[in-house]
Amino acid sequence: MTAVHQLRFQHRLNLLCKVLRVNRSTYYKHFHSKAIPPRISENQTIKSYILQICSEHDMRLGAYKIQYLLRCDYCVNISIGRVYRLMNSLHLPRISTRKPPKTKYIQPLLDTNNILKQTFTQSAPNLVWCSDITYLRVQNRFYYLCVIIDLFSRKVISYKLSSKADAQLVIDTFFEAFSKRGHPQGLMFHSDRGVQYTALAFRKVLDNCHVVQSFSKKGASLRQCRCRMFFQVSQTRRNQ
Repeated sequence: MTAVHQLRFQHRLNLLCKVLRVNRSTYYKHFHSKAIPPRISENQTIKSYILQICSEHDMRLGAYKIQYLLRCDYCVNISIGRVYRLMNSLHLPRISTRKPPKTKYIQPLLDTNNILKQTFTQSAPNLVWCSDITYLRVQNRFYYLCVIIDLFSRKVISYKLSSKADAQLVIDTFFEAFSKRGHPQGLMFHSDRGVQYTALAFRKVLDNCHVVQSFSKKGASLRQCRCRMFFQVSQTRRNQ
């Protein structure tokens, strides 16, 4: 092919192709085709990065996480819209954002006072525990994780997993923590106003254990509960 190109001004092109057994269309395509535009070449490189990221994380990441990893690991800073377009061109599966149905809010019969008053820094263990519930999706089923955190150490002291987000899940988690810590006295239990925590069955458990119950203000549970922050950090680290 190179010989044909070098002798093209000395002999007729069709004769050179015939003698050297080179197809004319192959010659024209090789020497006269337009170069790949830089944008297309860049997209091809980024696509390979995206496939590598998806492979390393078992296809669990969405566009925002992939954009973050492209910037941190490959120094590729592109818009989220471009990430979406490249993912669509690769026919990658969408990450489902379906959530379990919300529990209907029931006005509690007893008081739900905020006794803690955002005093999240404690001077000793077993003074204040906080708790919250999140959901985990496994294939097409939802499971519910309840954790209890000691605000002194900010460590999880008990957790339980169940297929139902009911008061029994919270009761079981509390009894496990209460037993591990040797039935502490003078304890305060802080949570949001979820029906699991305002349930009469759980309140009776706390009363029998002489535990003071405190609730976050309505609509402010995300700011006031350290458990939510724990769930957010755990999910972020899981997807990194």
